[in-house]
Amino acid sequence: MSRLAHWCLDRAARRWPADIRAEMAREWHAELSEIETRPGGGRRALAYALSLLTSPPLRDSSGAPRGWAETTGSPAPIGALIVAGLLTLGVSQFVALLVALAWPDNYAWPWFAAAVTAAPTAGWCLFAGRWLGRRMPLEPGARFGPATSAAVAPLLMTPALLLPAVTEQDLTYVLALLIGLLVWIPGIALLGVAAVRGRRLFLLGTPLVAALAAAAATLPMALTSDAGLRAAVASLTTGNPPPEFSVIPPGALSSRAFYHLGPWAITLTVFAVLALAFGTAALRPLPERALRPVATGDEPRPRPAVLIAAGATGLALAVIAWACTVAILGPAMPGVSASAPMPGGDGEIYLWVAELRWTSILLAALALLVAVADRRRAVPAALVLAGVLIGADGVLVRLGVHGAGGLRLALLVGGATVALGWTVARGPLAAGSERTVRRRIAVAAVLAAVCVPLLLSQGTPGVNHPYLPSGLRPTTVGLAVLGVLLAAVAAVAVRRHRLPGWVTALVIAVPAALVLAAGLLPVPADSEDSGSAVAGAFVGIPLAVVLVALLRRHRARPRGRTAALWVLLALAGLPGTVVLWLAGAFPGHIAPDLLFAVEGLGYPADGISLVPGAALLVTPIAALVAMRLDGDPARSRPAPARSPGFEGVGLPDQA
Repeated sequence: MSRLAHWCLDRAARRWPADIRAEMAREWHAELSEIETRPGGGRRALAYALSLLTSPPLRDSSGAPRGWAETTGSPAPIGALIVAGLLTLGVSQFVALLVALAWPDNYAWPWFAAAVTAAPTAGWCLFAGRWLGRRMPLEPGARFGPATSAAVAPLLMTPALLLPAVTEQDLTYVLALLIGLLVWIPGIALLGVAAVRGRRLFLLGTPLVAALAAAAATLPMALTSDAGLRAAVASLTTGNPPPEFSVIPPGALSSRAFYHLGPWAITLTVFAVLALAFGTAALRPLPERALRPVATGDEPRPRPAVLIAAGATGLALAVIAWACTVAILGPAMPGVSASAPMPGGDGEIYLWVAELRWTSILLAALALLVAVADRRRAVPAALVLAGVLIGADGVLVRLGVHGAGGLRLALLVGGATVALGWTVARGPLAAGSERTVRRRIAVAAVLAAVCVPLLLSQGTPGVNHPYLPSGLRPTTVGLAVLGVLLAAVAAVAVRRHRLPGWVTALVIAVPAALVLAAGLLPVPADSEDSGSAVAGAFVGIPLAVVLVALLRRHRARPRGRTAALWVLLALAGLPGTVVLWLAGAFPGHIAPDLLFAVEGLGYPADGISLVPGAALLVTPIAALVAMRLDGDPARSRPAPARSPGFEGVGLPDQA
């Protein structure tokens, strides 16, 4: 490995001008030799050499080479804009649902219904784009300079715009939208760059670009149809499809799908508002003035050993729960469906086990984030773990693994994925990184406390319970309790305020006991009611508020006022849970739709999925909460009065 690393450095040095090539090579080899002397140095040295070999030949002001980590900037704005696009899709579909409820005959007027849906969604896009653009602009690149945000933003809308076709699992539809996006992305990028460079009138071409993209999207349907042009015209004008689209071919189960892509131009215009608002707002980022926290000396320091123990335990249990659900509980559902009375249908038990798998994956990712919170790549490690487990979940469910052999395979896949995630986390953070660790723990604690107990919302009437697998309810309740414990233990381990031992015990034990009691409440075997386990979900938001209060540095207020404020916020979490249910079930339903598409299922499941949609909605909120833990939000500004433990530092405004 050492010889390969030094060879990579020699190859990297050849890309530099001859007058500095030898000097660069000597410096790099010396740095490489020093890295190899550290624990785990062989792997880190190879990663360092590969970074220099594959990085662009750019130098900073001192002449040192800049690797990909320096040239690509922070991934946070990219992730935030992708999430904003997904939320926009959820908002659009929620508004469309409201329009359908208020106007049941809207299908007869598709253009008018699309326009009514687009108006409030465009308002959301304008707000979200401007808010993100001023607080999280993309780093200016060499090609576009200050217009980088405007040039890249349309590309980041791709996941949200493709999601409806992916969930339909129709290859022709996916291909149609891809062709349309090949027109829309560069077109909106050109308009955005022109607007940023002073040509604002170019923005008037946004509807034209959207219309051209919608017209291009009809190509696959037109080229594969005998009607050709007539099919494309009918798709754009929402007219009647050609007769061939209503005929069931021999051997097929249904006729060919026909998509009216004309109203999609309105959807593209709405998403263009988000991309263009982000790109133009990035020209005027908010000034960065921060209140830098000063250590007070009596503030508890994070306890890495506790975090590793809690995170590793939660990670192992979550992966085991996922494997058992994939190989044992899921395959048992057809038998339950065949033998149980099933009043109201059997779809709810299939949704129950699907939600159980997804919650296990979410909890595993959060547990890994807690365990490696003091590592440099903790967040990418958690994302890699979640992504690989979701893909593995889809493959194993499609293969129909079951029994002891399926369980061993699922555990093997889960263990390998955990090892991969732990490897991605890389080495420890630099000294004095308690602030970063605390922010990461805050995100994990809020997500675990709020989202995981929502699993208790799934259930089935009591008459079906005697037929359920013996491990279904214990696994469900165990995951809910595990999420609460992980959130509480992790937050207490990095708390900002010293707590008496009995208070710490109450913060950890009381929420877990409430969730456990609610989950284990017996359901009468002759009842068609699903029981009262859902009451445990009301613990989540109040617990998250309490944990944030422990992690946050508070302003100086009159005695008792801070405690009263946070108690009121915790009580407000009870009705807030109902709001989260509604938001997770309707605007957030795009998340379970995508997960069902990955699994290739969805048909047997019936009911309301909450955990994936809630996780999508709570993630940006948790990130904002974490950014404000130290009293300096996304746009840090001087406080009216300086509190003890702070030192005001004014930074120059950005140009």
